[in-house]
Amino acid sequence: MHLEALIITLCMFALAALPIFLPRKNWKKGPLFLFGTGALLGLCVFDLLPDVFHQNGISGITFVFIVWVIYSLVHLFHSHQHKTRSNLSAYIFLTAISLHCFSSGLFFGFSDNLSSHLLRTLFIALLAHKVYESLAVSSLLVSYRRSLRWTVAMLTLYLLSFPAGVFFAQFFGKIINPLVFLVVSGLALGSLAGCLVFDFLLPSLTYIRRNLIQLGWFAAGVILTLFII
Repeated sequence: MHLEALIITLCMFALAALPIFLPRKNWKKGPLFLFGTGALLGLCVFDLLPDVFHQNGISGITFVFIVWVIYSLVHLFHSHQHKTRSNLSAYIFLTAISLHCFSSGLFFGFSDNLSSHLLRTLFIALLAHKVYESLAVSSLLVSYRRSLRWTVAMLTLYLLSFPAGVFFAQFFGKIINPLVFLVVSGLALGSLAGCLVFDFLLPSLTYIRRNLIQLGWFAAGVILTLFII
């Protein structure tokens, strides 16, 4: 179990490093930003929402919707006040995606009681999922155009949330109950959806309208996510 978690984490680090070394000039208009936005949209629609519904039913979806509405109202209020893009948006995105990654680690940590065949299948599926996700998250974190030190530090925190989840499940799994999953998943997905709409989708649509070729990168992110998930 620990070896498999280590392999997944190292592969995540390897793929997440790629956008760090690419030129940052005009990154916000670049293809990887649009690809990452499409990938994040696909992750929310094809992976996170179905997971929340499977675990918590309609109550989980309702809680996600409430969190999304609150996030949206706060964002619109700040926009109405003509404030610049909040510095908190990057940290909200990072916290939300890290909570999701932590939950994936929890799930993998709880899978000890599976047969060796099912565990191997889960490992392969999770490896493909998390490595792809790490590339998308890295692309979007770079789009905030902060310093290299900040980007690497924030990305490292996200990447370490997966092994942290595995560790927590192995040693403290008995204290976790369905209510905890409902609150954590609802807060993570609701705030992540808010970041997706205001920080990534709306800017992406602006660039796509100016250059329809960019639509292909966005669509590639969505379609590839569908196949990987």
